[in-house]
Amino acid sequence: MSDDNNLHIAVIGSGGAAMAAALKAAEHGARITLIERGTIGGTCVNTGCVPSKIMIRAAHVAHLRKTSPFDDGVSVQPPVVDRVKLVQQQQARVEELRNNKYESILRDHTAITVLNGEARFVDANNMVVKLNGGGEQTVSFDLPFIGDGAAPDDPTSTR
Repeated sequence: MSDDNNLHIAVIGSGGAAMAAALKAAEHGARITLIERGTIGGTCVNTGCVPSKIMIRAAHVAHLRKTSPFDDGVSVQPPVVDRVKLVQQQQARVEELRNNKYESILRDHTAITVLNGEARFVDANNMVVKLNGGGEQTVSFDLPFIGDGAAPDDPTSTR
């Protein structure tokens, strides 16, 4: 194993926990290989918290436009919801946040290498990444961090 300032950590996943682990480890001098098989950013920014809150807020605005506690003095109009435009607006915001909170940080961080593909452990210090673009790449590391949104586990544990 390398000394603390030259640890190589393989991070599987790119959501909030994986990003925090990668950035904190890099801050302490480690080299990071981050492996993501899908879209960078995890569930919250891509399909969970952010997109749902955008739709919830849009529904609230639509509701406010058709009712008003000031109906006698403020006219109300039933809203026309253009779902296609609303989804386009939602997706544009998701892409903006994904870029600002994940992709641009990873792109600009010299200690972090991103591989787009699916990781498979070979042993306690090696994995093979089946690259999304074709081919495979072997990654040797000192420590793994699995941040893919599943239940936590230690892959080196013998139980």
